[in-house]
Amino acid sequence: MMTESTTNSVRNGSLDIETTQSKTDLISSINRRRKQCLWIPIAALVLIVLAVAIYFLKQTTNHSDTPTADTLNLEDLLSYRYNTDSFNGTWVAGDQFLYTSDEGHLMLYDVTAGSSKIILHVNSSILPSAIEFDLSADGRYLLVSHDYQKLYRHSFKARYSVINLETGLRSMLNNGLDLLLVKWAPVGNGLAFIFENNIYYKIGAEANETIQITNTTGFITNGMPDWVYEEEIFSSNKALWFSPDGKKLSFVRFNDSTTPVMVVPVYGEPGSLYFQYPRANIIKYPKAGTPNPTVQLFYVDLDGYITSELEVPTELENLQPVITAVVWSSSDSVVAIWMNRVQNQAAVVLYENGSSVPKIIKSIYESRGWVELFVPPKVSQDGTLIALLLSKTEGNDAFRHLALLDVKEQSDVRFLTGGAYVVTEILGWNGKNNLIYYTATIPTDSSVQHVYSVSPITGDIKCISCSLTSSNGTEKCTYNSAEVSMDSSYLVVTCAGPDIPYITILSGNGEEKIMWTENSVLTELLHGKALPDRKKLEFPVDGGFTAKVMLKLPPNMDTSGNTKYPMLVNVYGGPDTYQVIDKFTLDWGSYLAANKSIIYATIDGRGSGLRGNNLLFSGFRNLGTVEVIDQVNVTRMIQEELHYVDPTRTAIWGWSYGGYAAGMALAMDTKDVFKCGISVAPVTDWTLYGKYYFV
Repeated sequence: MMTESTTNSVRNGSLDIETTQSKTDLISSINRRRKQCLWIPIAALVLIVLAVAIYFLKQTTNHSDTPTADTLNLEDLLSYRYNTDSFNGTWVAGDQFLYTSDEGHLMLYDVTAGSSKIILHVNSSILPSAIEFDLSADGRYLLVSHDYQKLYRHSFKARYSVINLETGLRSMLNNGLDLLLVKWAPVGNGLAFIFENNIYYKIGAEANETIQITNTTGFITNGMPDWVYEEEIFSSNKALWFSPDGKKLSFVRFNDSTTPVMVVPVYGEPGSLYFQYPRANIIKYPKAGTPNPTVQLFYVDLDGYITSELEVPTELENLQPVITAVVWSSSDSVVAIWMNRVQNQAAVVLYENGSSVPKIIKSIYESRGWVELFVPPKVSQDGTLIALLLSKTEGNDAFRHLALLDVKEQSDVRFLTGGAYVVTEILGWNGKNNLIYYTATIPTDSSVQHVYSVSPITGDIKCISCSLTSSNGTEKCTYNSAEVSMDSSYLVVTCAGPDIPYITILSGNGEEKIMWTENSVLTELLHGKALPDRKKLEFPVDGGFTAKVMLKLPPNMDTSGNTKYPMLVNVYGGPDTYQVIDKFTLDWGSYLAANKSIIYATIDGRGSGLRGNNLLFSGFRNLGTVEVIDQVNVTRMIQEELHYVDPTRTAIWGWSYGGYAAGMALAMDTKDVFKCGISVAPVTDWTLYGKYYFV
């Protein structure tokens, strides 16, 4: 039997036709598991195909759905007019961040003083081509990346300028040649950069001498990931880290010499003579059964420019080791996380005081699934403790919780949280008040997420976001996210749902310092518009589990059963992903529900995240089974329980893993639950896929 709850007028300001986007989009999941590919030509084709599906779904509808002036406008949706404002700041100090003002100036905001000042005027010649800004640790220099050229999901090439904020003089870094990465040292104004896959160091922003740290050629990269590590492991273009005192550097070297090549034709911009002929993009792409890239971790003393290799833990060295995270625990010691190839065994290790021999802090083994340790641990101010997420047994299940490990000795794990809920992210560790900030679900509802602090000394937990209400004060903020300043002394908290989001900046104890954005423009734009209602349901599935369902319903719909509504199921279904959360969403599904009277459904069944390891690992080594079966069976139960759903006009669609799941659902649907389906960019053969995924 189903259980349900209903919320009216769910809205969202972020457009996303791609159902596998990142944190700010429709699907939430572990960063490295996101599969997305939003290319304009493909999107145009998909819109045509979806239009055909809508036509099918709309046949014989016995009520009017003619759009009126107070409904969502598809053109506005596609042109991002319904987008919400996210936090537009870049933290550069404990209480300062850079942001762009409404007038176009680059500003520096001081949270403690509550004031801002102009760093670059809107008329500055560099601003039109600039993409990122960063301030040196001493505040004297501004680093500007410009003339951007995208490479992969996170990586890009750009030219970099350094501006002396005292004199206004601007100089080009590395003679204006394209660089792959530039990072300030955490002290002073030294910096490291990557040119042609090698690392270089300057002791000061205007120093004449540039030191070359690495000198490799061929398919070897230093300090930035190769394709597969960028996409599947680090979810970043960065693989180098300064020590806290700025006197040392650690980095990872990626050797793809034996990795097979995949050639991708690039057709470029129409009309461009540069792309008169397609160009070949060569990617070192390891597929199932092919050689891995080999990785090495290095430690560099920047006083004498001495480089030492840090050894792989003995227990993993013959298991095709994968490095997943690196962090400095002090100015002399490095903590790293290594795993075996299949990612069910991990070692958290310490390289103490420059030693190349790893000291095991904690060995972890997961027999039923995989180990999820792809984020660097947070470190205590004295460098003796690290905080990370580990599975904690709770009754007959296990849930990811916030744990402490002593880096100096191999001791028992000390959990700071526990219960039948999941800690989703550790935000930061404030050394001044000795509090750790994190986000977590609640035991009674995995669709709810709040921001918390916990004392590593007393274990006292405080909910920081539980008192937040929507901007009009009518309902609680039940889905919240946050980021912290560089020293975790301030939090940027987003009330992300269920109503229109707003962003507020809080002190470490939860006191509001400033309301950053209320999305008032979007609120006004949506005022008076007919928006879909939302219904949350639960249905039993095999194995004693429960599937969670979210329905976007046409406003003012007839629920008596006299009127039958078509239903479109949007599936993703990848391991450890989830769609049924209280996050504010206004997307293509919202448009279909509000304007076309189509019920838009999402289903989190077995294999999804946020509800414990038993559910999560139920499809381990069996992709395309239980998560697909649940889409079919739960859809059938929805049809049977909700008499206003038309079983003769029910369809399914998905993108990427969702495209695979949609196709598999049609193949496994022996009872004709779905009348048609759409698979966009599906996985069709796992032997062709990147080998560090779940296969």
